[in-house]
Amino acid sequence: MMIFIAGTAGSGKSEYAERRTLGLSPQSFYIATAEIHDADMLRKVELHRKRREGTGFTTIERPRSLGDLELPEGSCVLIESLTVWLANEMFTVDGVNPEAGEKVYSDFLTIKDKVKHVVIVSDDVFSDGRDYDALTENYLRTLGGLHVRLAALADEVIECVSGIPLRYTIICS
Repeated sequence: MMIFIAGTAGSGKSEYAERRTLGLSPQSFYIATAEIHDADMLRKVELHRKRREGTGFTTIERPRSLGDLELPEGSCVLIESLTVWLANEMFTVDGVNPEAGEKVYSDFLTIKDKVKHVVIVSDDVFSDGRDYDALTENYLRTLGGLHVRLAALADEVIECVSGIPLRYTIICS
């Protein structure tokens, strides 16, 4: 089973994703894609770590190249988050990687083929109505394209709004 979960910051998507993942298997892998660059990110990561304590998750902190992970066949995986993973792949110390979207998609398919269940979380960053520079616009287009591609693969597509998970029915493919 594949579940795609999206929502704005503070929408409850992470908590919902964790509950759904553990509902699929009490022994699950949590792939944390965040890199800690500042105190705010450290605070967020620490909150997520604390929330997962004693839940049954095995945490793998990996910011990029997720397709290379050794995961047990038939396992259950939560990827948190697509938004950060893409940024890590796209914006490197060597500059901007124009193939980042394809790399993320390919690595995701590799993971999906290895495991029994995969839940992936992403951020809805598309509705603030701002104009961005070309680099940010490219990132947003790439992320939006990944949303479309991954949602099309999903058995369930969930949007979290104010702590409420809304399930979308997929009627065409």
